[in-house]
Amino acid sequence: MDSAARWRAPAVILGVAALAPLAAGLALGWANWVTVPVMLVALAVAGLVVKQVLFYREQRELRAEAARERATPKVEQAPHAEHHVPAIPVDSAEPYYRFILTCTVCWQPSAGLPQHGNLRGLAVHSILERARAVTVTGSPTEAEVVQTRLAAELGAMAQDRSGQIITWAENVGLTVPEEDARRLDRLTQLRKEKQVRHHEQELEQRTRAYLADEILVDPGTAVVWWLARHPEQVREAADLIPAFAKISAAVTKTEIAPHHAERLDDRPTLSAVNWPRLNTPVDEERKALPTADAPEQPLWPRGNRDHGDYDEPEDSTSAR
Repeated sequence: MDSAARWRAPAVILGVAALAPLAAGLALGWANWVTVPVMLVALAVAGLVVKQVLFYREQRELRAEAARERATPKVEQAPHAEHHVPAIPVDSAEPYYRFILTCTVCWQPSAGLPQHGNLRGLAVHSILERARAVTVTGSPTEAEVVQTRLAAELGAMAQDRSGQIITWAENVGLTVPEEDARRLDRLTQLRKEKQVRHHEQELEQRTRAYLADEILVDPGTAVVWWLARHPEQVREAADLIPAFAKISAAVTKTEIAPHHAERLDDRPTLSAVNWPRLNTPVDEERKALPTADAPEQPLWPRGNRDHGDYDEPEDSTSAR
């Protein structure tokens, strides 16, 4: 029933309830304070009548629909055949690595078409084609995610390419062999380490380029760089100018400036920057060593008789 027909009777009832008191008031000469209450009472009664009419109409429609459903015969689902697939390899996104698919293949023949001689093989082939379309885009390191997608894809009932059967799969499982899983874990770790080393090498290269191209181009730039890192060590930076001159010359492959070369011999050591001083103690120890003009002081201790390395006598005859 359309909307206009549904609301035609309620509209008539409400119209009569509103116009009847007006007509009676005009005919009998009622005052307005009498006509208005009578109209309100009539509209209230008409509303109750409309509600009951709509309720009975809805109940009648429900009973008619239930009767139609009981009269319509139920369509029974056609029986289907099943075949359990224990383990079939399927391709993955990684070359040389394959998934292992397990599932229950279900199929039923399409009506009105000639039957295939091997419906089971046709159904399994159809499921494998559909499975490969999903697994070939999935990584073997994400087997659980690919399995979820595969179960959703194979659960849909679809015809095969020939149109002779309708196939779907249940109890879908997807795994990766243990050896391949270990190799993939190892490859993943190596890729991570390779990425870290690549970034470390890139940082080292940038540091070398920064020092060679911007810092050690001349002693003045090197001193400014040093002061930027050690602003409180102005005196030490001035003492390190000859060292920076030598380093800059080595980096740029040029000669040391003459006024810097003169200061290299008597330049201060790096103890100014809390590095150990090495030259003075060594020079003092060298001065303390005996020279060749004093043969009575050997340069090494005499041998120990316990070890058999004592000096032999000069005259072998007297030793005998």
